[in-house]
Amino acid sequence: MQIQKITNRNITFTANESAESTVTIGLIRGKAHNFIIDTGTGGGFAQAILDYLVGDPLPIIVVNTHHHWDHVYGNWMFDGKEIIAHKLCPRLMDAEWETKLTKLKAEGAYLLGEVHKHLPNRLIDAPLHFAKDGVLIFPTPGHSADCISILDEIDKVLYVGDNFGIDEDGLSYWGYSGDFEAEDIDEKYAASFFAMMQSLSIYDYETAVLSHGGHVPRADFATLEEEFKE
Repeated sequence: MQIQKITNRNITFTANESAESTVTIGLIRGKAHNFIIDTGTGGGFAQAILDYLVGDPLPIIVVNTHHHWDHVYGNWMFDGKEIIAHKLCPRLMDAEWETKLTKLKAEGAYLLGEVHKHLPNRLIDAPLHFAKDGVLIFPTPGHSADCISILDEIDKVLYVGDNFGIDEDGLSYWGYSGDFEAEDIDEKYAASFFAMMQSLSIYDYETAVLSHGGHVPRADFATLEEEFKE
């Protein structure tokens, strides 16, 4: 596992989810709480953060950026902790749990440690502000209907989950085109992208952390928007 301190308050933890790809989860060390952004591909992923925080007395708050397996399979390690997610997340997570886990095991996916179902317990559909910590959590549906983003207002770091990622074309919008009818996909995909960019543009951030692809400067989003318009 690769551990990287990207600002004074923000640390990322990255490990393989397959032979070809990695997934990153984050830690914001606030003034009143430590915020863990996603829990990765199993209990071993979560344990790496708990080991990092040994001796830190601040309470932990977990945030699930969305319901997909590589973001929630370590939730069970935080039994008794507050786990924040979009209000749609538990239903989506529960609906696919058994079939997805069976499929992943058959495919030999990189499940890091044990996996047990543990649903989020604090659900939001509007911005949630932790003023003392300087942390804002807010809905940003895009990659899936239950996506949320997390902003560290002090260090100006924005966690965007899977709404954006790095692929063969560089920084890309990872909106879920499966939500759209085939004949409408181009128009609706574009509308989804620009709605996402508008929702993020009001916030003051300098760096965005991607769950797949590391972190990028805000300027890269402006470049992506121009490319998308063209």
